[in-house]
Amino acid sequence: MIPHSVIDDIRQAADIVDIISDYVALQPAGRNYKALSPFTREKTPSFVVSPDKQIYKCFSTGKGGNVFSFVMEMEKVSFPEAVELVAKRAGIDISRFTEKKGKEPGEESWTETLRWTARYYHGMLEKKEGGKGNAYLKEKRGLSEKTIRNFGLGYAPEGWEHLLGAAEKDGIPRQHLCELGLLSHNRQRNSWYDTFRNRVIFPIFSVGGLVVGFGGRTLSSDPQAPKYLNSQESRIFEKSKLLYGMHAAKNEIRHKETAILVEGYMDVLALHQAGICNAVASCGTSLTQHQAKILRRYAADVLFIYDADPAGKKSMMSGIDILLAEGITPYVVTLPEGDDPDSFVSREGRERFQEYAAENRTPFLDFQIGIYRDAGYLERTEDKSKVARRIVHSLSLIPDRIAQELYLQELSETLSISFQALQEILGTEKSRSARRKAPAETRREPTGPQARPTEISVLEKTFLKALLESTRYGNTVLDFAASHEEMLELPGREAQEIFSHLIRRFGQIASDPEERIDISTEIALFESEGARNLASSLLMEQPVSERWLDRANIDTEKARICLTMFLDAFRNIILEPLQREESSIREKIRRETDTVHEMELMQEKKVLDERIKKTTSDLQQMIDHILSRN
Repeated sequence: MIPHSVIDDIRQAADIVDIISDYVALQPAGRNYKALSPFTREKTPSFVVSPDKQIYKCFSTGKGGNVFSFVMEMEKVSFPEAVELVAKRAGIDISRFTEKKGKEPGEESWTETLRWTARYYHGMLEKKEGGKGNAYLKEKRGLSEKTIRNFGLGYAPEGWEHLLGAAEKDGIPRQHLCELGLLSHNRQRNSWYDTFRNRVIFPIFSVGGLVVGFGGRTLSSDPQAPKYLNSQESRIFEKSKLLYGMHAAKNEIRHKETAILVEGYMDVLALHQAGICNAVASCGTSLTQHQAKILRRYAADVLFIYDADPAGKKSMMSGIDILLAEGITPYVVTLPEGDDPDSFVSREGRERFQEYAAENRTPFLDFQIGIYRDAGYLERTEDKSKVARRIVHSLSLIPDRIAQELYLQELSETLSISFQALQEILGTEKSRSARRKAPAETRREPTGPQARPTEISVLEKTFLKALLESTRYGNTVLDFAASHEEMLELPGREAQEIFSHLIRRFGQIASDPEERIDISTEIALFESEGARNLASSLLMEQPVSERWLDRANIDTEKARICLTMFLDAFRNIILEPLQREESSIREKIRRETDTVHEMELMQEKKVLDERIKKTTSDLQQMIDHILSRN
């Protein structure tokens, strides 16, 4: 267990804006930051981060929380794992709390199993069995010990049960290894064996630096063995949503505002080893929209350096459209025939690679026209017309209308086609695109099962907001709430969870008058996502009463305001069910035709009226007494 005080220290040391910027392109918006939601597809930014309150709120999906809940959501990890990840980012060592002794089978999570597996494969390079892996990485591919260590490269030895045996020895659950595709099943023998055998292993990391999967290159001469093999896709490993090397490249990409996009693991490794640290690869797949969105968080420009073969050119042509749609400007560098980034930089060195890239940096429009010209499509009128329409389709994807028009003018001059004619084609493409998007705009991108919050009243919101806000100014409100907990039962499920959690936490710190609850930390500790979302929403909103805005901006006054608001809401929450009951009886009396029953109802109402009167008086006296002492 990580102590609450340590979790508070980590949360306070970690800047939520800095960490969320690893996943989302934040833009200043007054005192806050805004961005397109990372949880759904949208055109207008609805994701807000408050650096003052250290929380975020997505108004499209309702999700909200603090830095820990955001990392949990994006990395698909548990709360302790999120705390560990944020602590590492903040430079705080919490290993004394996270190191496990006497582990029992089943204790490890997927993330920990993947971490263990990566260490196992990496450690294999230091053993006799890892000789072939070392020879390939160091001698054949020229990688340094530092590069191998920084990217966690490893080796899966020959044999069928090396990983399986080591996992059983270390208490790693076999079920996790099976679910992650690291073990395969032999149906005939009903036995399990290592999926990766005699392969160099490339751990694949999330943007935040967690191992989420593996790629393995075979060292076998067997022509039937696939050259590259990836671990099984899972909820935390989706190749289409990952870029190899991004965890190591993101800061350099942000600094240069340019990403170099290559095809293979070795290309990334060779460029980083040469000091060109803004290179990433698309995990052996063609560029996807999800990958382009990741790039957009860091880069304004993307430099394609793919192989110059037909497959590479085809991938770049489709990738150009994907990048343009995300507002990224693509450029292309075509290397000399027979070269790839790995071979070129290894032979020529960093400076020559950078010189060559600068000299041969081709704008995407010139690259597209060059591809069609080399294929002979600009010689015949019919083909030229098709080329114009195809390129205009690419330009129609650009969100910036001014840039779109400038590219259209350039295309008009290059192809000797009137600007007006190209504008007509552009209009047709936009209309066609709008028709295709129309049905999809009503559907949200699936984000997994959502916790449906129960409706809560304005009164409950006022009560909770006062309670949450009060924690910033001391324990007066929490002390009162804890003393009268038995009088309250909030109708809303999430509202009651928040209230019960805060009362429970106050009980843990009540013995120390100086101890405080850090509400920005506490949000991530609520059990349900609905409670986290509700609390974040209440804290992000403006005060529910104008009275909050009329007081001096000092903690003692704010604490008294919170207490006043809380007590008002407390009184009304207790009286509201009694008042509803009184209204119900009054309506029954109005409709009753039997005199005897009517007299019984009137007597019932009289008793209830006396109860309401006494409860109101008692509550007011109690509130006046509390306020007179504070």
